[in-house]
Amino acid sequence: MAAAITPFLASKATSLSFLARDGAEIFFFAPLIAGLIGLAFLAPHKGLRWFRKVERAFGRLGRNQVKGIAFVGAAAVLVTISIAAIAKLPIPKVDDEFSYLLAADTFAHARLTNPTHPLWTHFETFHTIQRPSYASRYPPAQGLTLAIGQLLGHPIIGVWLSSAAAAAAICWLLLAWFPPRWALIGSTLALVHPEFVIWSQRYWGGSVALFGGALALGGFARVLRNWRRHKISLPNGASLLMGIGMSILILSRPYEGGTLILILIAALAAEFVRQRRIVTLGLVAQMAWPSAVAVTTTIVWLGYYNWRVTDNPFRFPQQVYVASYNVAPPFIWQKQLPEPIYRNKQMRDFHMGWELRHYLQQRTPAGFVTGILERFWKILRGVFRLWPVLLGLLALPWALKNRWMRVSLFIFTTFCVAILQVTWTYFHYAAPALPLVFVMIVICLRQLRPWRWNGKPVGLFLARGCVILSVLSLPYTCWTIAEQNRYVRRNQIISQMRRYGGRHLVIVRYAPDAVNPMEWVYNRADIDNSEIVWARELDPAGNQELLDYFRDRRVWVLHVSSRQTTLTPYPSPGL
Repeated sequence: MAAAITPFLASKATSLSFLARDGAEIFFFAPLIAGLIGLAFLAPHKGLRWFRKVERAFGRLGRNQVKGIAFVGAAAVLVTISIAAIAKLPIPKVDDEFSYLLAADTFAHARLTNPTHPLWTHFETFHTIQRPSYASRYPPAQGLTLAIGQLLGHPIIGVWLSSAAAAAAICWLLLAWFPPRWALIGSTLALVHPEFVIWSQRYWGGSVALFGGALALGGFARVLRNWRRHKISLPNGASLLMGIGMSILILSRPYEGGTLILILIAALAAEFVRQRRIVTLGLVAQMAWPSAVAVTTTIVWLGYYNWRVTDNPFRFPQQVYVASYNVAPPFIWQKQLPEPIYRNKQMRDFHMGWELRHYLQQRTPAGFVTGILERFWKILRGVFRLWPVLLGLLALPWALKNRWMRVSLFIFTTFCVAILQVTWTYFHYAAPALPLVFVMIVICLRQLRPWRWNGKPVGLFLARGCVILSVLSLPYTCWTIAEQNRYVRRNQIISQMRRYGGRHLVIVRYAPDAVNPMEWVYNRADIDNSEIVWARELDPAGNQELLDYFRDRRVWVLHVSSRQTTLTPYPSPGL
């Protein structure tokens, strides 16, 4: 174990990006948290009257659940739009984002997929399948969300709507466990959480799975609460919302969402066995039918979607992509896949380079433990990027006496163990179970609140200050988003071509020594009718075929090396 932990810590200590990102956050928040702790002991009565007014207002607002949930959703819309106004509209940069935007463009044109282009080898790119049809590799939920935004004017609008829905659903979940005032406080912490805010300004998802997870967990909480109070029935509306949440999880993150669904079903089954004298199978069936109908309908539709995209209702686009390009398998315990045929150096360098090295490093005992620790660190760091909530951990020993805390921690831990089996894990993979984090934070803050020191309400001040500092962290999050939006080279080229007018073909020529440069070959769903077509340079015969096919376009060459990118007109024949 020590042999694995040492390289893990060394890699973190020597990572410049780690130091730059986390060091800046610690530098920003540490003085604020230290100041809050100092005030809690020296002047804990400061602001008590103002805090009481705010809390009473939250309590009055939350008494009407519909109004409270609507308030949280509206606040989320206000936050996301305000950040976009300051940091500018997000620019797609990551490969996954272009894949999701391809799905959005496909759905927005009332299609589930696109026919394979006759010159498809020029358009091969990451996270996209070309055969048996041209489509995104990812499940359809995020693409459908972006398609709604595209129809409303811009794909990011769909992301904003999904973020607002996720925040409102988290409020609905918290209302199942806590008084209205605390449900609104927990919802406030959710909508200012840095990862939540960042997801609202990116195209690659997080909020959709968060929305589905909150709905599924909210229904689960109501079932469990009613059974333990010997209230057998569950309103059909709550059961239907739980089913809709499970359906969204299946359509957004099938493995992670399916894992959470199985954990919830197992927990309910265990409770059913414990309460078997009160709960009968007939009552369970009566309660569960709205959820069952929603989930069954979703699974049938997903099979139809798979059939249209891959010609097989039981074969996901993700499986087609893995079989076409991957050598490293999706799960760490799987065997290495045979090397496929690569038609360009960039795809081969990525899949046979970084991806394969990352997988092989984890095949040794020490590498396996190191990989688990690194993936666990990503999840843990994502959870606690809202640094002020660390104060809530002071009350963790007492919070663990709470039954709902133990239930939430068990579900979240079991979920994390399951997703740590994936070869690559990023924080948005944990989005389905993230609502439970806000349940646990609220429980900790409620346990922290009664603490007194020499008769002073230290815990009360810390709990309130934790919420205030979390809200005040929004400007810092906004600044980090604005910094990430600075890269605009691709957009600059697109704007330049639009000023020229007409239609264009950009042939991307990668320098032979370019090692994993940024990818440029991304296209819309209807390639032939796109304003700008991005194509990969291949052999002379293939290039000539490309020029003949797009003969009515102005042709450019984009020279890409590890250091710079330049755009020049394509040389005329004979030059």
